[in-house]
Amino acid sequence: MVMKVGMCVTRISHQHDILFRVKQIENNRVILQGEVIRLIADAPLEDLVVRDEKEAKLILPRLPRENQMRGKTITGLVLHVDGDEHYLKKAMIAYKEYGVSAIGYYVKENELSYRIGALLKKHHPDIVVITGHDALDGQDKNDIRSYRTSKDFMEAVHIARDYQSNKDALVIIAGACQSYYEGLLQAGANFASSPTRENIHLLDPVLIATQIAQTEVHEYAPIHEILKRTISRRLGGIETKGVARKSYIGGVET
Repeated sequence: MVMKVGMCVTRISHQHDILFRVKQIENNRVILQGEVIRLIADAPLEDLVVRDEKEAKLILPRLPRENQMRGKTITGLVLHVDGDEHYLKKAMIAYKEYGVSAIGYYVKENELSYRIGALLKKHHPDIVVITGHDALDGQDKNDIRSYRTSKDFMEAVHIARDYQSNKDALVIIAGACQSYYEGLLQAGANFASSPTRENIHLLDPVLIATQIAQTEVHEYAPIHEILKRTISRRLGGIETKGVARKSYIGGVET
C-alpha cells in the first residue's frame, strides 16, 4: 500500500503503542502526529504499519452522574485555545457531547501571548484551556530553556492571571506533552501538565475543564477524583472551586 498523508499508522519499533496520522512525507522520512496523544514524531517508511480508520474513533470517558447538571443550572464557559487545529476540533466535539459551553481558537504556541488577552476580554470565560505542543528537549527539567514551548504557555498564563487574579474566578488549565509543570503553576495556572514530564491525552484538559464547569460555584471540586478521571493521569493542580450556578425564580429553584 502506498503511504499517503492522512493515513492512520503505528510504529513497529515502538510495539504499535501510539496511533498516529501521517502529517508529511519527505523522501523516506515520515512526519507523524499522534491521533489522541499530543505528540509529533518522525519515522522511516519501513517502520510504519497502516491501521484501520476505525481505530481513530474518539471514545469519550464517562463522567459520574453528579457531573451531569440537573434543572436550570448554568455551567461555566470554557475558552479553549489550542496550538493544534486537529486536536482543537476533537476537543470541541467532546465539549458538545459533555454539554459544556465552549469556544475554541486555533492559535500557534508562539502567538499565544499576543492573542490571549484579547480573547479573554472578548469572551469573559470562567475557564481557559491553553494547550498545544511541547517537549522536554534538554537535560535540566527545572530550566525553562529545556522546553520547546513551555515559555509560550507560561507567558500566556501570566497574561491571563493579570486579567483575573482570582484563581476561582478564572480557572486556568495549561500545558501540553512534557511541559514545565512547576513553572506553569507558578505563573498562575490551576491545573497543568506534566509533573512527570510525560505525554498527555488530547482529552485530559477537556475532562478537567468539563468537571470544573459542572461543579457548583460554592463547592471545591474533588481534585483527586478529577485528576484520576483524566486518561493519562499525568496532570496536577491546586484546590479550585467550581463555576456552575443554579438559577431561581421567586425563590424557587428552577
